[in-house]
Amino acid sequence: MKKLFLFALTAIMFSCGNKPASNSESVADVAKDSTEVAASEPSARDGYTFETSFREDENGQCDALILTCKKGEKTQEFVCEFNWPKDKDLLGESGTIEEEDINFDGIPDVVVCLGDFGVGDSYFFYDALVWNNNDNCFEQVEEYSSIANPVIDAEKKMIVSEYTNLEGSTYREEYAWKDGKLTMMDSSSESSDDAEEE
Repeated sequence: MKKLFLFALTAIMFSCGNKPASNSESVADVAKDSTEVAASEPSARDGYTFETSFREDENGQCDALILTCKKGEKTQEFVCEFNWPKDKDLLGESGTIEEEDINFDGIPDVVVCLGDFGVGDSYFFYDALVWNNNDNCFEQVEEYSSIANPVIDAEKKMIVSEYTNLEGSTYREEYAWKDGKLTMMDSSSESSDDAEEE
């Protein structure tokens, strides 16, 4: 009777789904686990801190911003030239740092505000560093500092510049990454006369 009872109990356990996982299920679980581990592994970009300071010319005016990137013993320093020297009391937002993905590779880059260089605060300029994942370092983007009022459009993967000059004409420029360089792809303008006619 005991043997019959044990046999019946074993049969019930197997019929309720207590079976070992198939090979395909095991492989899928292993792949999922390895993906989760890879996603959580720290990258060489992680752990950086950023500092800004200002360089003064012989007249005591600030003519550049110094951006320092630090991670442990590793330090990179970049000189971000101003369009023209600024009084220390008029630096405003100069030196403000944002970490944004400007080359759309999924890795945060660094954008630093140089400040306003225009009448009525209409021209804001920035400098930028992109992360080079192959060399594990930041690289300065020369073209970025000449773009007025850059706005990052992640959906279209471009950087858009819009500004108005002293005569009231408006300009729009679109930049995209081409062969590793930031390149103007399109530009348009509308004069103040055109706007009045409408």
